[in-house]
Amino acid sequence: MLNFIKSSRTLYLVFLVLIVSCEKKESPIPLQEGQVRLTSIEVQAYLQGNPGARLSSGSSWTHVYPSSAKIVFKNKQSNEEFELVFDPNNFGNASITLPYADYIYHTEVSGGNYENFLPFSAEGEFRLNSSSFDIKLQAETEYGLITVENNNLESAPILVDEGNVSMNFLGNHYFKYVRSGREPVLEIVENVFQNTIRRTVRVEAYKHYNYIVKISDGTGEVIDLQMKDFELIEEELLVNVEAVPTSQMPTLVTNLNTELRESSGLAYFNNQLWTINDSGNENMVYQVDINTGNTLKRVRVTNASNVDWESLAQNDKYLFIGDFGNNSGNRTDLTIYRVEKTKILNQEEVEAEKITFTYSDQSNFSSAINNNNFDCEAFFFANGNLHLFSKNWLDNKTKYYILPSDPGNYEAQLVTDFDTQGLITGADINQVTGDIVMVGYTNAGLSTQCFVWLFSGYSDFDIFEGKRNRIVLGSPAVLGQTEAIYLKPDNSGWISSEQISAGGFTVPGKLFSFDYKSFF
Repeated sequence: MLNFIKSSRTLYLVFLVLIVSCEKKESPIPLQEGQVRLTSIEVQAYLQGNPGARLSSGSSWTHVYPSSAKIVFKNKQSNEEFELVFDPNNFGNASITLPYADYIYHTEVSGGNYENFLPFSAEGEFRLNSSSFDIKLQAETEYGLITVENNNLESAPILVDEGNVSMNFLGNHYFKYVRSGREPVLEIVENVFQNTIRRTVRVEAYKHYNYIVKISDGTGEVIDLQMKDFELIEEELLVNVEAVPTSQMPTLVTNLNTELRESSGLAYFNNQLWTINDSGNENMVYQVDINTGNTLKRVRVTNASNVDWESLAQNDKYLFIGDFGNNSGNRTDLTIYRVEKTKILNQEEVEAEKITFTYSDQSNFSSAINNNNFDCEAFFFANGNLHLFSKNWLDNKTKYYILPSDPGNYEAQLVTDFDTQGLITGADINQVTGDIVMVGYTNAGLSTQCFVWLFSGYSDFDIFEGKRNRIVLGSPAVLGQTEAIYLKPDNSGWISSEQISAGGFTVPGKLFSFDYKSFF
């Protein structure tokens, strides 16, 4: 009996072991994870919209970033941080495996005033609840970009700012990223005459300043850079052929008195220099003392108002006063006043005959202040007609119109246009040789430069198809705003500027002389 009990107890224990061994063990819950991948960088400020940005087909510029950067992911639930080192120029292996959670991320690449790469910062947040998640870094920067196309260069350009900063070469461009607020002087040595061309660049973030050295006879290829995130600002730097300098400051003769601070036109007859003021001033023609800049005589045009007098032209008998300034592009009262020169010489009050006109290519007269192509500040008389040159605010070209010189109402006929790379404010012609000069300025803020164009050697009055040279005169901060030009028969002459006031300082209106005898 005892043996039976022992056997039963043994069987019972074996049975319990079997039952326990057959129970299913629970597996631990696996940790859910996903792969986070960096795909690209998108610089964000441009997406706020800038209608002035130019996007054109052609070669493209790909931003240069440092070869290594670090991004930190922070788990919002556990505060645990994860780091990923990546190459912003190549996102092929830029990934990290993270537990499912909500994350914030931050990455930053800092830099100095001048860098070979684009410093940036990016931050954001996301929820990881799937096996993979892609991130496009929404980046910001405080840098701009300066590039110089590698055509017609004698040597590598430099940026001068508390020392010389060399530019790097990539593709067909020299480049440098520059912190916003810097104002370096860009120095370029061209390979035709080995002249040094200088431009002061006021750098702003998200701006791309591209400079192209071109030969003034039309050779050289312009490459448009297609930018997705920076506003493109291009300037062609012309190298003149046949030893015409690319830059030459005119000679200061004298400051103009305050009465003539807005001189906008010049004429010379009877050995006397005459000028006018522009909009809002008296309907007067003024004789100027060439030596002192003082007013010698005032002649009132009694049947005229000075809506916006902008230029003077003349033939043997008449002085023409161009009341065609049109900053808003909406004027329907464009007028040229014709006055006999003998009356101006002998009287203090004169009456004028009127030439009124419209432009043959204008149908829209809505107001667009400094944002239209129907402003005009330059004309001269030749071949029995008046020749007008527009001040194109939109595209920095000039349109060339012809208009009869007799009183009446006309439609000024568009002949052609020309890329003057700036705003034309004055023009004149040598009545003997047909040589032409045009004066103006670039509309580039603190980087603005005054310039003059020389045209000669054309046929059939196709004035833009002959020899063309552009000379940079200097900054309005020194010259004032160049507004008028007169060309003598020997190709010397005068330029007048109007007073400008900015940043707490004033540059008075001035009278300059020039001598271009050897340039035509």
